[in-house]
Amino acid sequence: MDYIINDQDKSIEYNGVKVFPPRKEFMMFCYLLNNPNRIISRDELLKNIWDEGIIVESRTIDVHMRRIREKIPHAPIITRRCYGYMYKK
Repeated sequence: MDYIINDQDKSIEYNGVKVFPPRKEFMMFCYLLNNPNRIISRDELLKNIWDEGIIVESRTIDVHMRRIREKIPHAPIITRRCYGYMYKK
């Protein structure tokens, strides 16, 4: 599956369908996409997506991930219970 990431308009395209997710969801999807076949923990996502000094609970990641899956239902994002998330390539 090939996704086209457009950094200029912050969109994700697959099979001709363009999605414009909110900033954090876009950043999370890109982070997973750039680290395929590797389990990414919630802590790693928090450290790399949210600004330093911002207090965010780890369950916030789960909410954003659910929204990503709603917007991009065919994305091969796998949940590894107790570990994190992985983009399966």
